[in-house]
Amino acid sequence: MKMSIALTPQDRKLRESRLPLAAEFLAGAWLVIAAFAYTYSFTLSGTAGFWNSLLCGIVVAVVALVRFGLPERARWLGLVNVAIGFWLIAAPFAFGYPVDGHRDALRTNALIVGVLLAIFAAISVTVAYRRHSGDFRE
Repeated sequence: MKMSIALTPQDRKLRESRLPLAAEFLAGAWLVIAAFAYTYSFTLSGTAGFWNSLLCGIVVAVVALVRFGLPERARWLGLVNVAIGFWLIAAPFAFGYPVDGHRDALRTNALIVGVLLAIFAAISVTVAYRRHSGDFRE
């Protein structure tokens, strides 16, 4: 016997708005883990990369959690994660991560997480504002 559970439009809206937030939280958690998982050198760019990854990860995760708990009040906070996503794309070039050895992994990690975070945060902000304005398709 096959049971199907029909989702109401309200349930679909809620699920669709929370999926990008979950992805944002996971990106933030990964940035915190990556700060300790990768070996940063004791140079200025290495130390800056460590702190950049750690602090950006904490801010991204906290913003995602706040937006998850207070979706109507904290819609604008999604723009913070969009900005951090773009910053993560620019950070390897701003800090001058070397492209040799394991530091290439640091650069690649920052670029990939930055692109994904910017995409998920932009989707999340768009969905939140469309849901608020009532322009969300059923």
